[in-house]
Amino acid sequence: MKRLAAIALLLNILISTFGYQLETSSDVTRDTDNSKQEYFRAKHGDGNGLSKMVRLSMRKGFDSVRNIGDVAKFAAKVPGAIGFTAHPHFEQGTRYASAILWYTTLSSPQNSWPFYLFDETEAKKKPGDKPRSEALAAAEAYVQSKMEMAKELIDASGSRGVKLTGFQQALALAIMRLGGSFEHNGEFGTANFGLCGGCRILVPGGTPALCGLGVQKKKHWGCCGSTEKKSHCQFWPLVKAQEGSL
Repeated sequence: MKRLAAIALLLNILISTFGYQLETSSDVTRDTDNSKQEYFRAKHGDGNGLSKMVRLSMRKGFDSVRNIGDVAKFAAKVPGAIGFTAHPHFEQGTRYASAILWYTTLSSPQNSWPFYLFDETEAKKKPGDKPRSEALAAAEAYVQSKMEMAKELIDASGSRGVKLTGFQQALALAIMRLGGSFEHNGEFGTANFGLCGGCRILVPGGTPALCGLGVQKKKHWGCCGSTEKKSHCQFWPLVKAQEGSL
C-alpha cells in the first residue's frame, strides 16, 4: 500500500509539473500571437514638405484593423514604413490611415493628423527640427525624376507659364529649379461665390471660406492671392518659401 501511495504521489507531481509546463508554453505562444508593435506619438506633424505614404485601406487585411494598435501592426508590414498616421476619429469609424515612408518637414502637430513613429528618438523631434537624412535623399530623388517632364512643360507653355492642376509638389519644385513660372489656376476678383482657393492657405486674416483679401473684398487671384491681374501664379513659390527645404 505504501508503495502504491508513493507511486500515486509521484504521478500527481509529474502531471502537475507537466501541466504547468504546457500552460507556460501556451502563454508564451499567446503572447507571441498577440504581440504589440511598439510606436510613439510624435511631437510634430507634417507640413507642406514632400512626403510618401501608403494608404492602408488599399491593402488586403485592412478590414480586420480595429484600433490604433492594430494600425501599428498593419503599417509595420509595409516595406520601408517608419510609422503611420490615422484620422483622429479612426477608432470611432473614420477609417483613414496611412503608413509613413518618409517626409521632409517637421511642423506643428496641429498641421496634420497625429503621427505615430516606430523610432522613439524620431518621435521626440519638435517642429522645425531636421528631418531624417534618408527622407531628404528620397525627396531629392523624387524631384529629380520629374525634371524631364518639367522641361517639356516649360518648353510647351511659353510666356504663359505652366498650368498645374492638383497638388503636384515634386513637379512644381522641378519646374522652379529650371527657372519656369506658373499660369494662374483660378479667377481674378473679389472672392464672390467661392473664388478663394489656394489663397486661403497663403493669405492670413481669412475665414474658412475666404482668405484675408477676400474678407476685405480686394481683387486678387484666388489661386495664390496675387493682386496683380497680369502676373504669374505665386502659389508654388510661396509654398516653397514656407516649406524652406529642397
